[in-house]
Amino acid sequence: MPRLSRPVLGCLVQFSELLGSGSLSIAEIPAIARRLAVSGIEYREVYWKDKDAELPDARERMRVAGLLPTYATFTPLLSADPVERERLLGDIRDAHALGSPLLRVFRGHWPFGGDEAAMWRGGREAIALADSLGVQLAMENFARSPGNHRHEIEAALHFIDRPSVGVNLDTANYVVNGEDVVENTRALLPRIIYAHLKDTRTTDSGVQVVPVGDGELDWTTILDLFDSTGRAFPVTFEYGGGDDPERAIARGLEGLARCGLEPG
Repeated sequence: MPRLSRPVLGCLVQFSELLGSGSLSIAEIPAIARRLAVSGIEYREVYWKDKDAELPDARERMRVAGLLPTYATFTPLLSADPVERERLLGDIRDAHALGSPLLRVFRGHWPFGGDEAAMWRGGREAIALADSLGVQLAMENFARSPGNHRHEIEAALHFIDRPSVGVNLDTANYVVNGEDVVENTRALLPRIIYAHLKDTRTTDSGVQVVPVGDGELDWTTILDLFDSTGRAFPVTFEYGGGDDPERAIARGLEGLARCGLEPG
């Protein structure tokens, strides 16, 4: 049976070194993505140098190229810090302004320490704003504590039972944190709205993150589970590209193609 066609995106993470050195500008990314035949690019708030100018320019360049932009923030959904809570509202507005259907967020600390009411209130305000703008919040299993284990994501989804809040499944993060990615994919499947794809390889020094298809993960089973939902949610390569980001993306596309998935 052919695979469900779904958007396959690159990410600014692949271009991090070149963007940081100034040898590549963020304005050049859409043309590169188009040439590589990915479906879009995930942007992040940490890469803007002049957001007021670059964000609308990125939206227009992506529109002209016929590409899907998504957006990711490191600001958590639940926070005791009022500055972070306000920043998240700005990130949601930026996702909408970019034309992204979703915003990747982390869960953050579980409400505690006398700040529970403010933390939940901030989360509800963020969700309400996202709802009003048509932006889904994709909660990711973080690489480190808090929010890096499945039970932590499940607890948040239980208390935040809103259709606009779903899961961004990061395949490698679960492996790094000692959990079974296939088992967790199956358990979280009804709420997955986005996925960060990266492979892992076990080495003497620990778990190494590598391009999709270059490691040990069972991509056929993972993609079969994704397809079983009947939902063509986007997936994004989220691993570094060093000084050759185009090759890193091409390796991921080759890995998915071996499992029958071409960018949709």
